Amino acid sequence: MKRLFIYFIGVSLACSYSCSKKELVSHYERPDWLKGNVWEVLDNRKEFSIFLKGVERAGFKEILNGKTIVSVFAPSDPVFLNYLKDRNLTSIEQIPINELKKIIGYHLIYYSYDKSRLMNYQPQGSQNVQPAFAGLYYKHRTRSQDSISEEIDATDGKLKKVYHKDRFVPILSTTHFQTKGIDAKQNYEYFFGSESWSGENGFNVSNAGITEYDIPADNGYVYVVDQVIAPLPTIYERLAQSATYKDFLSVYDRFRNYTYDEQASINYAAAGDSLFLVNYGALPAIASEWSYNGESGIPDYANLGDLSYKAFNVFAPNNQALSTFFSQYFKAYYPSMKDVDMLPLAMMLRNHVYAGNVVFPAEIGKNPDIKTVDGIPIVFNTQSDVGDKAIASNGTFYGLNKVLIPEAFNSVTGPVMVNPKYKIFMYMLYNSGMYKTLSSRDIRYTLLIPSDEEILNTLYGDSYIFWNEGSPLIFGDEEVQIQNNDGVKVAMSQRQQELFVSEHIVYDDITNLAGTKVYRTRNPYNYIFTKDGSMYSTASYNSNEAVSVMPIAGNWYNGKSFEAAQTLLGETRTIKFTLIGAEASSNPLNKYAEFSKLLAKAGMIDAGSSLSFLFGNRFILFAPDNATVLSGIAAGLIPTDKTALTEYLKSYFVSIADNSLGDYPFPGFGIQGTWNTTRRTGYNVYRQLTLVDQGTNLRLKDSDGTSIPIVEYLPQVFNDGAVYHINKLLKP
Repeated sequence: MKRLFIYFIGVSLACSYSCSKKELVSHYERPDWLKGNVWEVLDNRKEFSIFLKGVERAGFKEILNGKTIVSVFAPSDPVFLNYLKDRNLTSIEQIPINELKKIIGYHLIYYSYDKSRLMNYQPQGSQNVQPAFAGLYYKHRTRSQDSISEEIDATDGKLKKVYHKDRFVPILSTTHFQTKGIDAKQNYEYFFGSESWSGENGFNVSNAGITEYDIPADNGYVYVVDQVIAPLPTIYERLAQSATYKDFLSVYDRFRNYTYDEQASINYAAAGDSLFLVNYGALPAIASEWSYNGESGIPDYANLGDLSYKAFNVFAPNNQALSTFFSQYFKAYYPSMKDVDMLPLAMMLRNHVYAGNVVFPAEIGKNPDIKTVDGIPIVFNTQSDVGDKAIASNGTFYGLNKVLIPEAFNSVTGPVMVNPKYKIFMYMLYNSGMYKTLSSRDIRYTLLIPSDEEILNTLYGDSYIFWNEGSPLIFGDEEVQIQNNDGVKVAMSQRQQELFVSEHIVYDDITNLAGTKVYRTRNPYNYIFTKDGSMYSTASYNSNEAVSVMPIAGNWYNGKSFEAAQTLLGETRTIKFTLIGAEASSNPLNKYAEFSKLLAKAGMIDAGSSLSFLFGNRFILFAPDNATVLSGIAAGLIPTDKTALTEYLKSYFVSIADNSLGDYPFPGFGIQGTWNTTRRTGYNVYRQLTLVDQGTNLRLKDSDGTSIPIVEYLPQVFNDGAVYHINKLLKP
C-alpha cells in the first residue's frame, strides 16, 4: 500500500511537470502577430538581397536584427541594380566601404515611426501636438556619417580635426505642403525634377518615392522606396561642388572658425586628440550636418525640435553677380574682395541666408517669416533670378544671378559701409544697431559722418576714443574702447556707442546751410544748427566754432550724408557750473555774467549746491544780458534783500519735467504755452510765464502782459538745459 502511494505521487508529479512544461513553452512561444525583426522581414521577402548585403557589409546588420528600434527605407533589388548600372557598377561590392556606409546609413533613421508620425512628426510627443507646425518637423537623423577630417584653421594656422555628425534626411509630406498652403508637386519638383513627386497620399523621402508604407517589424517599420536615396551633402558641400559659387564660398569662409567639441572628443577622438565643429559665428553654420549644435545649452541630440524643423537656407549669388557687386560698391576703396572689411561682407552674407524652416519657391515673397536677421523680406524671382537649386541635408540652396543688396548700402549709411576711412563709425553703427534704424524708408535723415582720424581725436567724457583692431582674421575681435577711471582701456558699451552715433543722426534732410535753422538729432534735447553757411553742434555753437562738412554724393534713398571734419557731440557742460565762472571772457555765458553775480549774491550757485532748487531737472533759463541787469540795478528794479532776490531770480527758470515739456522751444517748433516757473507764490501755486511761438521768433509774456522778445534765434543748449537771451527784466 505504501509503495502504491509513492508510485501514485510519482506519477502525479511527473504528469504535473509535463503539463507545466507544455504550458511554459506555450506561454513563451512567438505570437502569430509578431512579424520578425526588420532583417527577417526583408529577408523573408526575397527581393532585398542587394540592400541586405550592403547592410551587412556596412556593419549595420545588428541594428536591423533587433539591437535597437529603427525605420528603414529599403530599395528592392531591381531599384538597386538600376542604381549600380547608372554608376557603371555591377555589384555592391564595388562600392568602397566608407562610401557604402554613407549610402546604406542614409536609409536607416533613428527610432521607429509609422506613416502618420513621419507625415506629421511632433518632437514634443502626442501630448503636445502643435497643429500650426504639422509636417514642418521634416528632417530625421540617419546613420550616414563622414569620417573625421583635418583642416588648417586660418585664424591660428593650426591643424584641426573636424568631427562630422550623422546626416539628416528630408521627409517631405503632403501635410508639410498643406500647412504652408503651397502646391506639393510644383514645389517638390522645383528641386528634384519633373515627375519626381509621388507623395500624394503620404510623402517622399529626399529623392525617393514610397511604394509600400510602414511594413511592421518587431523593432521598427520598413518603407519600400523606388530609388536608392543618395546621401545629401551639406549646403557648404553643395556650393563647393560648383566653381560658379566659389567667390561666395570664399567670402563665407572668411568667417569660418572652429569650436572644441568636448563630448565628441571624449567619445570618438584618439588618445590626446581634440575634435572640433565648424561654425561661422553669427552666420548659419552651413558646413554643419546639424542645424543645432548646443547653442542654447540643451545637448545637441536632445533638441529634436530644432534639429528636425530648422534649416539653413542659402541664396548664393554667383561669381559674376559678386564681381558686379564689388565693382559697384567697393572697387574705389579696395583692391579686391578679399581685402574688404569683414563687417560689410557679413552684412551682405546675412542678406542671403535664412535660418528657419525649409524654404520652397512658392514661399519666396509671400511667407512673411522669410526675412533677413535685420527683418528685411528676402525676395527674388524664383525662375529668372535662379540658376541652380538643391535641397541639402541641412537646408536649401538657391544659386542667384544677382546680389540681394542690404538696405544699409543704399540708405544714408551707404558711405560708411563702403569707405574704410569711416570704419570706426561703421562699427559703432553696427554694434549699436543704429544701422537698422537708419535703413527706414519712412523717415528722412541726414547722417553726419566723422572719419576714423576725427573720432580718435575726440574726447568722450574724460577719455579719448581708441580702436583695437584685434585679429583681422576674426570677425568680432575688434573693439571700440575708452579708458575707465583707472586709465585702463575697456570696451565702449553698446549704449555709449548708440548715444555717440545718435548725436550724428539728424531728422530731416539738410539740403543747404544757408539761413538759420534748427534740426533735431536722435538724442533728445540735442540739436544741429545751421547758420550763415556754417554748421554747429550744440557744443561747437557755444564755443563759436563752426564744423566743416562736405556732402557725400550718392542716391541715398532716405536722406543726405555729409562727411564732418570733426565729431558733432552735444554739449557736455552744464549751465549750473558754467554760470559760476561767467565773468571770464572766454566763458560761453559771459554775456550773462551780471545775472550770474545776482545768483551768487542770492547764494544760488554756491559750490556743491548750484541751482539746487531745480532738483536736478532739465530746465529753461530766460537770462537777461549784462546791460539789462546793470540797467535794472541802477533803476532799482531788482530786489536787494537776499530772500526777496532769491525768489525773484527763480522767476527766470522753468523746469522741463514740471511742465511736461518734451523739447526745447525754437521758432516754428510749436513748443509754446503758459508754464510754471520755479518761483512758488502759494500752496502748489507758481509764478507763470507765457511763451509764444511766432513762427520766425519767440516772445515771452510776463504775468502783467508785458511782451519780452527772445533776442536770438538760437539759444545756448547745455547738458542740463537751454539759455534764452532776453533784454528786458521780469516784473518783481
